[in-house]
Amino acid sequence: MRICFVAAFDGKRLNDNQERLASEFANQDWSVEQVDHASLEIMDNQLTGSDRNGVRHVFDQFDCIWIVGFGDQATFLDRMQLLRTLDQSRFVNDVDALVYLHGKPHLVLGDLGRHHPRTIVSADAQTLIGAIEGGGSWIGKPTAGSFGRDVFTLTKADSNHRAIVEHLTRSGFAMLQQQVDTRDEKRFLIAGSQVIGVYGKSHVDHRSNLAAGSVSTVVQATSSELELVETCIRWLNAHGVRFATIDVADPYLLDINIANPGWLSTYEELTGGNLVDKVVQALR
Repeated sequence: MRICFVAAFDGKRLNDNQERLASEFANQDWSVEQVDHASLEIMDNQLTGSDRNGVRHVFDQFDCIWIVGFGDQATFLDRMQLLRTLDQSRFVNDVDALVYLHGKPHLVLGDLGRHHPRTIVSADAQTLIGAIEGGGSWIGKPTAGSFGRDVFTLTKADSNHRAIVEHLTRSGFAMLQQQVDTRDEKRFLIAGSQVIGVYGKSHVDHRSNLAAGSVSTVVQATSSELELVETCIRWLNAHGVRFATIDVADPYLLDINIANPGWLSTYEELTGGNLVDKVVQALR
């Protein structure tokens, strides 16, 4: 069996997924290649990409393709259009999922929306300001943000809530999510149709992302949390997603990350357990 990881060769890596997963696939007797996002080319009516040695590989020769991250924003849609021509069943997370499911609004509007806290999405600052001034505590953030950047707690008592919303909508859409109790927030990793593991997220502020300063903790999942996560897995699998993290604060689904989520290294640092072998087995 042959697998190809499509990843950016330049820039800073945000986690070690690419190396960790490539090594484990090789350990489980897969032939592994890694191709640069920026190297995609059509040659002789075939889609190809180059590895670090400049060797060009034809994508049709791979049994499995794993897109790691988005690569350069300016060429993202062009690259996705190229990759979309391939058999999507061979992708861990397929092209449509990466294009349409990374942003939060699609999840809110889909079948999983009933599990989300109340959410408002708009590019109009006054719409969002009106919701805040109507009362309650809200989390304001970009619709497709990552790593806890530009995430704010907002209430009508905050003197700068208008300025913050105007900042969030300056480049387009932003979202408000009703603030809920996240003291028992947990992050699950799923691969294929399986739950791989879970850890807790202890917050130092309103941002739940580890890159923004939250702290991971050892926890056990409850039956109701697992039921919600398994509901998410069925929906994700049906929409071309087989590797993701799911953030839950029972009874709420807070977020799903399908774009190279960092979980494996955090779990190993926390528990000493490396679950990458379970991931590969779940995706075989």
